[in-house]
Amino acid sequence: MDQISALSVLANYGRRGNENVIFPFGAGCRNIGIYPYHEARSENPRAVLGLNDISARVALKRMLKEDVMTFAVPFSLYEEMEKNVEGSFLERGTWDQLMALKNKS
Repeated sequence: MDQISALSVLANYGRRGNENVIFPFGAGCRNIGIYPYHEARSENPRAVLGLNDISARVALKRMLKEDVMTFAVPFSLYEEMEKNVEGSFLERGTWDQLMALKNKS
């Protein structure tokens, strides 16, 4: 969940508003493919948080054995997020502290 939080921060960084990540209901494949494809065609593409389909979660839990979510982004948003990494929270103490706490668990 820490990674999802970080990706959400990057998807909102330097953008107007705070609704640049959506969490629509849909089948697993819809949230990692169809919704992001639709967002890629919009003027202000958003990231899509997914894996809220119960049947997909059952299938993946058998393989991954952990709670996971998906975070899909159109390529243009990916490039924007990548440009924002330098100098961001990922290079500051807070992220390091969070990762250190995770490693102690």
